[in-house]
Amino acid sequence: MRIIKYGWGQDNALEMVFVEGTRGRPFLFGEGATRKPVDVPDFFIATVPVTNALWAHVMDADDRPAGDRVPRLDLSWDEITSPGGFLDRLDNSRVKSALTAQMSGNGKATLRLPSETEWEYAARGGPFWRDDLRYSGSNDIDAVAWYKGNSGNHTHDVARKAPNQLGIYDMCGNVWEWCQDAFTRDVAAIPSDGRPFTGAADERVLRGGCFHNWAIHCTASKRYEIAHDYRDGCIGFRLVMCAS
Repeated sequence: MRIIKYGWGQDNALEMVFVEGTRGRPFLFGEGATRKPVDVPDFFIATVPVTNALWAHVMDADDRPAGDRVPRLDLSWDEITSPGGFLDRLDNSRVKSALTAQMSGNGKATLRLPSETEWEYAARGGPFWRDDLRYSGSNDIDAVAWYKGNSGNHTHDVARKAPNQLGIYDMCGNVWEWCQDAFTRDVAAIPSDGRPFTGAADERVLRGGCFHNWAIHCTASKRYEIAHDYRDGCIGFRLVMCAS
């Protein structure tokens, strides 16, 4: 398992794990009759959603919500991706330069939201996607996710449940996660090369389910959409990094 890491303070760290791409052996995205083959390039993905601690560190914010290891919530897709937003600040931070220095390649990299196909591929365990697990890392939701049946109706610190095959935590349950894509119900329209869908739509993709959803909403294949300017106490996000 290859991990790149940025640490700050006494016990805070952002860890990103390498996800080997499909390399000409497409994985089947989605479920049922609409499943489609998708080729995904190599990338790194954060082992946990962005936490309050990381958000405060990047945004240089003193007034952060309580709980350093709780996922950062109540941010719209626009607030994360717009000029001056989290990703913009991250792009010019020592976080990015430290992580980029640990990557092989030309020394250039991009930190961003995952495409929907990258998210699902990572949730299914990347090269282990043929395990065909219902949730990320297990067929037993209680082992890997906080959901309506075990959460007490609130978010939890990240990495408290078991990881998936790649060492990635909380892909299912705890908080919904923004993806880069505009939402389309037409799965056939989603790019087959790992890129996000960029068609005209007000909604953006959410994946993974959250603490107040039933198990059926927390599967590795569940697709959901919500307006790009909407914010909610059950929606978070996760970072992806790739060579550029």
